[in-house]
Amino acid sequence: MNAIWRRALWSPPTRPLGFPDWATWATVAVAIAAVGIPIHAAIHGLWMPMAFVLGIAQGGSILLAGLSPWLGALVHVLALTGIALGSSPQLAPWPLSVISMIALSALLVLLGLHAEWRLQVLTWGAAMTSMLVIAGIVTLQRDDTSAGNALIVGAGVTALAALTGGIVGLLQRQVRTARHATELERERVAWAAERSRIAREMHDVVAHSMSLVHMRATSARFRLENLDEAATAEFDGIAEQARGALREMRGLLGVLREEGDVLTAPQPGLAALPSLIEATRAAGTAIDADLEPIDPPPSQPVQLALYRVAQESLSNAVRHAPGADVSVALALVRGEIVLRVRSSRGHGPTAPVEGGGHGLRGMMERMSSVSGTLAHGADETGAFTVEARVPHAADAGTAA
Repeated sequence: MNAIWRRALWSPPTRPLGFPDWATWATVAVAIAAVGIPIHAAIHGLWMPMAFVLGIAQGGSILLAGLSPWLGALVHVLALTGIALGSSPQLAPWPLSVISMIALSALLVLLGLHAEWRLQVLTWGAAMTSMLVIAGIVTLQRDDTSAGNALIVGAGVTALAALTGGIVGLLQRQVRTARHATELERERVAWAAERSRIAREMHDVVAHSMSLVHMRATSARFRLENLDEAATAEFDGIAEQARGALREMRGLLGVLREEGDVLTAPQPGLAALPSLIEATRAAGTAIDADLEPIDPPPSQPVQLALYRVAQESLSNAVRHAPGADVSVALALVRGEIVLRVRSSRGHGPTAPVEGGGHGLRGMMERMSSVSGTLAHGADETGAFTVEARVPHAADAGTAA
């Protein structure tokens, strides 16, 4: 319970005060304390030490409300009650002096600008209730209605100040909300324009080049004479791979042009790994595949990440180690899906070293996005291994 009260009293304002706000309210607080202390002591009969303490509390509570509205409001109501109890009822206006009206009005305006309206209403209600109780007791004893008249005037003035602060604070919050919505919309438009620009560049450069490759591979049997069956099959395989690349490119372009972040285009998964391996074999790479069925299947993002890791690893093996023997293994090991691609030393350049190109970094980022890990490196024989791991048990709930 004590912790709840501490959190409530030290809760920050809904809108922090800037430097101009602090300068303004500090001036108001100093003026209230400087004027209130001598007036309450000399005119309203408050004992000087008490007038000094309560005057500092009355003015300082306004600054305190800038740090913690609830605590500032509590201190102010207590100071207001102490001033009313210590002042002489014969010296009007009482129980709410003019300085007290001004101080309470300033506090209510500050709360309206920087805190919730509920705290504003609660503070005004608590202050008026305490003044009403004090004035009621004195009125019953002395049969004097002057205290009630002063209290009605004070209640009206402070309520008007609270209403003004609340309306201005509400307008400010609406302006800030509208400005924030405008900034978000501007950022969304700028991001959509950037995505469209990237899509145009990819379409104009990459898709055009892939279309040329597809066209030349498809028309090779008609343009070139004396092609044997093996050469024709090779060109057909190149054309098929170019068509697949174009399909994926069109899907990616569609994603880039979408306003939302949901991938609506079909994405390859673990079921497409055999086709990927066969296409790489057709390019002349010997691959030993051992693909264990994963049941239940992981979610689509996990399948896509593993597929891209296999795709990039096989591409690296073909590019950096031509003629090497490659093995691809997919298995469920102790609650983890493990994809391992290993290439022996080839007859060309060796595999990339630790911390190498953008492909390895991209694979690590993909696995990290699905809470997985990726390890890579060469052993003493020169064989290069890429191993991707992702939890399966935790992902099964997402897939379901």
